[in-house]
Amino acid sequence: MTTDASGANDTSAAQQEPDITDRQRTLIFSVLLAACIAGAFAQTSLTTALPAIMTGLDISAVLGNWLTSGFSLAMGVIIPATAFLMKRFPTKPLFLVGLAMFAAGLLTAAVSTNFAMLMIARVIQALGSGISLSMTQVIILALYARAGVGAAMGTYGLAVSAAPVIAPTISGIMVDHWGWQSIFWASGGISVIVLLFALPVMRNVLETTADARLDILSFILCAFGFVGLQLGSSNLGVKPFLGLNVAGALALGVACLAVFAVRQFHIERPFLELRIFATRDFTVAVLLSMFLYAVLIAGSTILPIYMQRMAGASVTVSALAMLPGSLVMALTSPITGRVFDRFGIRPLAIGGMTLLAVTMLPFGFLTESTPVWWIAVVFAVRSLGVSMVMMPAATWGLASVERRYASDASALLTSLRTIAGALGSAVFVAVMVACGDDPHGASIAFLAMVGLTVVGLAMAVIFCRRHTAGSEK
Repeated sequence: MTTDASGANDTSAAQQEPDITDRQRTLIFSVLLAACIAGAFAQTSLTTALPAIMTGLDISAVLGNWLTSGFSLAMGVIIPATAFLMKRFPTKPLFLVGLAMFAAGLLTAAVSTNFAMLMIARVIQALGSGISLSMTQVIILALYARAGVGAAMGTYGLAVSAAPVIAPTISGIMVDHWGWQSIFWASGGISVIVLLFALPVMRNVLETTADARLDILSFILCAFGFVGLQLGSSNLGVKPFLGLNVAGALALGVACLAVFAVRQFHIERPFLELRIFATRDFTVAVLLSMFLYAVLIAGSTILPIYMQRMAGASVTVSALAMLPGSLVMALTSPITGRVFDRFGIRPLAIGGMTLLAVTMLPFGFLTESTPVWWIAVVFAVRSLGVSMVMMPAATWGLASVERRYASDASALLTSLRTIAGALGSAVFVAVMVACGDDPHGASIAFLAMVGLTVVGLAMAVIFCRRHTAGSEK
């Protein structure tokens, strides 16, 4: 197994790229971007509308957070299985099934009248999104195996960030005028259009094998492990720590994941090939992504709650405050991809994590009268730090392993950072609630996020070398 990015790229280059024309490659890439935009629009819209949903359904912040963290949890459970699915089933039908499930979940959410029904709809969305999202990165690596993977992933990052540029503002206006259900109708309609566009365009670009087998016990252990961690984290601060709801759930999660890990090294065909963690660059990339997603999702969840429930801002105003940050992330993602192709991960990781830590400090001193314009400015600069790390770290990590392990690497990276986002959101929302569920509590939560970001920065300084996907600088 290769242990550095340059060696990994030599392996990748030796692989035969999919036998498709340049036009087909462009069309497939366009479908991937459109699907990402639809998914990002749906997710960002819900973050903005969450306070309104909490009011409309008369649920608490902790329970409402399950609509976002539960979505991430369900994705984290299904994504590991996509490593098997991509090996066993052709690319086109599998990708289309994922898109169809996502669209169906959105339309179900649009007609939901209670929390239980909406939560089920969110799980359906997550299962579909987990399949298509995990496949996207592997397909891009296969399409651009010989050159330009950094630029392609940067453009993919632009697509992920493009929807949040307009989604918060549009969804804020929609929620204020037509209610929170309208965002699901809009997102569902977009997803159906993308599905119809993908039907004639998508091709089978990934290799499959009839010998692939799904280890059911490993899947169950993985699922119970993630669920235990999520349940325990969600109850922090609101339930006794030594009770079954916190310590018991966390212990169950850790035990299941430990047994899962041991099992992967003792079965002939692992559910996930964990030996790729012997590749140091991949391991560091996964940890950086997990730290980043933990503070990213938590911050994006807490800020709208703070502005709407604690500072008295409307949904539209809180959405407008986050608009500049989304714009910054969208515009800089292709640039950071090209910077990665030329200079490698080190300057981006160190610079991005430093900027992220520094710009979260002002959020550690929020009050009921903190100006919205100040929040918008700080959030915009914070988004630049996120953009410098998010896609480059993923590209660096995936390029550091052998091509035959691409599906396992993508599944591990995507599921672990998704679970980290869910756990981070649950933990930091619990911190906010435990510290008063007021501006002081929100401030404490952001200061805790700064501490986690500093750990990621230290890791970037120590372990990120001047490697790119294709050469060593």
